[in-house]
Amino acid sequence: MIFRESRLAHQYLDGLAGLEIGGAAHNPFGLETKNVDYVASLDTVYKKAEIEYCGEALKVDIVASGDELPVPDESQDFVVSAHVIEHFFDPIKAIKEWLRVIKPEGYIFIIAPHKERTFDRDRARTPLAELVARHEGKIVGSKDYAHQYDEHCSVWITQDLLDLCRYLNLNVVAYQDVDDKSGNGFAVVVQKKSLAPMWDLSIAKSLTRVRVFLKRRRCRFQRYWKKQRRSVAKRLAGIRRIFWG
Repeated sequence: MIFRESRLAHQYLDGLAGLEIGGAAHNPFGLETKNVDYVASLDTVYKKAEIEYCGEALKVDIVASGDELPVPDESQDFVVSAHVIEHFFDPIKAIKEWLRVIKPEGYIFIIAPHKERTFDRDRARTPLAELVARHEGKIVGSKDYAHQYDEHCSVWITQDLLDLCRYLNLNVVAYQDVDDKSGNGFAVVVQKKSLAPMWDLSIAKSLTRVRVFLKRRRCRFQRYWKKQRRSVAKRLAGIRRIFWG
């Protein structure tokens, strides 16, 4: 069995090149990607599942943890993942790492399992405060990747991940409450904010300061000139009285 490709992913990511975190042969995106996985071995639960589903396993191009990518800053057009982010103990760290490697205006495309449509339905949702505490080191998780990746560290509905994106001040450009791939999750598309608007904002602030300065100078000049005109008018009136009475 092979799951269908995501139309939403094709809408945003066709013609671009990026990374897929934890890619699987039975769950393809059909995009130009390099597959990142924490091991290259086929002797893992997920690789065995791939082979069982479709008779093959997707090649691993980069062996690394998905939240510590050995690629340069702003070198990728996008990072895509399906049913992966819930396995990171610290998803904030993972998202920040993905933001680091994508170019300005690049994309992060996430599909995560929806609590009510998976085996997580009987588990409590993971609150935002807990995610922040994990990221700040107030709650410590396992360093055993094999253990970490075999369980869901976070349990969400769509709004929970949207709230996390809002907390991180991310630019969500699209989302699906029911993803158009396997259908048991939800999808969120984040676009990295370009540096250009930041520069534009800085220039705009500078221009605003210049305009305010000139306006104040103009007002001061107008008040000064108005005062001088009154003074001149008084002097002329005095001269008229002296000569013409």
